[in-house]
Amino acid sequence: MFTGVDYILYTQKKQEMFVQEMKKSFSLWDNPYFIIDNEDKTTDIYVAKNKIMFDLMDKKGFYTNRGSGEGPFLLIFNSNYTSDCNRITLVLPKDIETSEFARRVFDWLKSIL
Repeated sequence: MFTGVDYILYTQKKQEMFVQEMKKSFSLWDNPYFIIDNEDKTTDIYVAKNKIMFDLMDKKGFYTNRGSGEGPFLLIFNSNYTSDCNRITLVLPKDIETSEFARRVFDWLKSIL
């Protein structure tokens, strides 16, 4: 079962530009593991520290490591939301008010919108 905390954000950037900026500016992990899955009307972008973290999410859903508080997260890019903006659903393993890691991911994403 996948469980996480959802945050909705909007951008006028096109998907290709957004993905490029996302990969270029991501600094929370040295060599993050990205999985980009094009769905019918959205693009799912899974981000994990490495393949092991991704595989654990695939088995047990969104989670955080006990020591670091880090965990995998998901960006759902909807370029068909409206004609003048795109919608991004950020799915984090914890709430941004209680998790330093979740807050850092949220703030990073806001900085590239």
